[in-house]
Amino acid sequence: MPVLLVMMAIERIGAGMTAQAGMVGPMSTILMGVLVLGEPFTAWLAAGTALVIAGIYIFSRAVRQPPAA
Repeated sequence: MPVLLVMMAIERIGAGMTAQAGMVGPMSTILMGVLVLGEPFTAWLAAGTALVIAGIYIFSRAVRQPPAA
């Protein structure tokens, strides 16, 4: 079922927007781990999170080039 729902989302709103919406899960997992479980929020965790968000931003903003004829 989750795969079907992701495919339907990609069809309706596009891959970039689906990837951005998909970031809610990992971000909420990090937040709940820190708040509920008391896990430390280290510089490594912050750097990794920033890299993932930057990657999604770059790929969602990439302009697709038409295929060469």
